[in-house]
Amino acid sequence: MGRRLVTRKRVQAVAPWAGLVMLWAATTMLVGALGFSNDSERVTIGAHAATISPTFDGHATLDLGAVLPRLRIATDTPGGVGVNVDIQETDADNLTELLNRDALIASQPDGEIARIQQVIQEMAVDNLVAGAGSGLLVVVVVATLWTSLGRRRRRELWDYVHTHERRFEHRALVVLVAMLITIASIFGPGRMRTAEVPPTEWRPLSELLPQLSLDPRLKRVEVASGFSTTGGVGVIKTAVETYERSTEFYGRLRDQVPRVGGRIHQATENETVALLVSDRHDNIGMDPVAAEVAKVAGAKVLIDAGDDSSSGQSWEVFSIHSLREHFKDLKVVAVAGNHDAGGHIEDAMRKNGFTVLDSKPVEVEGIRFLGDSDPTKTGLGSADSPGDETIADQSKRLADVACEQPDDKRISTMVVHDPSSYAETAARGCAILLLSGHLHRQVGPETKVVDDRPVTTYTNGTTGGAAYAFALGYTLRRPGEMTLVTYTDGKPIGLQTVTAGLAGEITVGPYTPLPS
Repeated sequence: MGRRLVTRKRVQAVAPWAGLVMLWAATTMLVGALGFSNDSERVTIGAHAATISPTFDGHATLDLGAVLPRLRIATDTPGGVGVNVDIQETDADNLTELLNRDALIASQPDGEIARIQQVIQEMAVDNLVAGAGSGLLVVVVVATLWTSLGRRRRRELWDYVHTHERRFEHRALVVLVAMLITIASIFGPGRMRTAEVPPTEWRPLSELLPQLSLDPRLKRVEVASGFSTTGGVGVIKTAVETYERSTEFYGRLRDQVPRVGGRIHQATENETVALLVSDRHDNIGMDPVAAEVAKVAGAKVLIDAGDDSSSGQSWEVFSIHSLREHFKDLKVVAVAGNHDAGGHIEDAMRKNGFTVLDSKPVEVEGIRFLGDSDPTKTGLGSADSPGDETIADQSKRLADVACEQPDDKRISTMVVHDPSSYAETAARGCAILLLSGHLHRQVGPETKVVDDRPVTTYTNGTTGGAAYAFALGYTLRRPGEMTLVTYTDGKPIGLQTVTAGLAGEITVGPYTPLPS
């Protein structure tokens, strides 16, 4: 009898807490789900500002405005979670330029897809946290009332409810309606109200463009019905053709890499390989090609010597998103170039987890790096303008830092954008290997001995195949170059170039040992 009494008391003590936990979980899910389904985020996607909002229709839908049709593609995500991307303003000068940008970015969309997924995940987490906070508040209020009433008052209320059951139901209904009105006012009548528009009918893109042979990704794209004007179809046809030319050209380059893999120096167990890229100038088409080179070589580090964009504008951060997505298994060491000035590119680098060199020695994968972003500011087609310091001042300042290091912590690799920025360090012999880009052509490797210590300088050609500052396109304007750097115990021991040719061929240069 005593044991039953103890068990009953334990149940009575646990039951309210179990109820509170259930109330917290239910409130968390309800508030979180309502918040998530009505949330939106303004971001930069590709060449546009855009507003992203989650849906539950299982599709990623692009609303391209009044001129172009809405497009969608199945997301194949659990729970049918989708996304609506409301495409808005851009800085493109005309529609043709805009469509060419979009088509070329769409040919390598992995970086932008990953960015959208990240935004949706952040929305879900933020709303879940908000729901958990709301649930906790409700639990605190209920628990406080429950405790304040006491057992005797609670029993009196229970008896009252049973005695005046109908009156209580009416009051409960009034309270429920008031709560619903409050929730509706929080989320806004515009969001809670269903728009009075006819249902959209979707048809495959292949029906709109039957004359084109679409790749598997485009075959999954659907177009909103009602868009069949001659001019409109011509616009879409041009964009699709640009997309397919880009996909075919860079796909052929990527496929060439494994075929020449036997010529690429293979790292031994004691060696670490880094891949050097520079002057991509928005050409994300080369990213899967470079990633394949890194994979074949067994690279662990990506060294980015700058000019990932053409003018450093906010819409060009897609270039960094692409770099992160294609090299997500590698550690990235980076500097910004003169065409990346403005802060958007460097901010995107840091947000994507890059190690952005800032005049302080840093060790990555056992390699001791030093470097800094370019101080010069250059827009697309505009003249250079000075930054916080001149290139000469930067060169001297970096040399002072490098030469302060003790012999056992000598700088293994200096990375800058302009080779003039490492000139002083090279002259004073305070780093083993000095890397740059900027010139859009290969220079070196050149080795000199300074105070009985070998110093090697090397300038990588343009990875984006840029003749000028803009390289986004469905082909290369000049050969696209990447360089593999091999290290042992953190010290560089060899260089090897891999070049993508204008005709879609991959050329592997000889492996050049560096003096120890």
